[in-house]
Amino acid sequence: MTRDEAYQILHSLVKNENLIKHHLAAEAAMKALYKRLTPNPIPQEEEAWGIVGLLHDADYELCKNHPERHTLILEEKIGDKLDPKLMHAIKSHNWQNIGVVPKTKLDWSIYCCDELTGLIIAATLIHPEKKLGLLTVEFVMNRFNEPSFAKGANRAQIMMCEKELTIPLTEFVGIVLRAMQEISTTLGL
Repeated sequence: MTRDEAYQILHSLVKNENLIKHHLAAEAAMKALYKRLTPNPIPQEEEAWGIVGLLHDADYELCKNHPERHTLILEEKIGDKLDPKLMHAIKSHNWQNIGVVPKTKLDWSIYCCDELTGLIIAATLIHPEKKLGLLTVEFVMNRFNEPSFAKGANRAQIMMCEKELTIPLTEFVGIVLRAMQEISTTLGL
């Protein structure tokens, strides 16, 4: 599957513009994480990691009240079009609900960065300038350490970056933040 095909699938399944922006943020984060985790990056693999980010929540509107079906509906719709390792990564980001445990760096990357993209967006919205490009890692980390801020962002999930990806949390936040800043215009922030 190409990036363009994945993007068309995303738009056919997702109508909420903010959710589409979440997918674009996850795509950028996944590509950046691929580059950080791979000594000799291959463009096709970078695109594949991006596709995982682009499609990971594509069935969310179809199953938002049924988390036990999240990613399984997507697999039913597009599983035959997507490389099985990419589908596994997508499914593993919902492993607590469906039992598909993350195993690879690809799997753990989408699991860890998914929640962080939302926390970064929330931090942008409370920043005095409300501009993603002006956010710093320190600002995000301060918000990260406030349990009452963005309560829905699972910090334990994000912090798995240290154990499973061997990337220190502050560095992980920086990687995802910079990736999102590169597409800030697209994100409308």
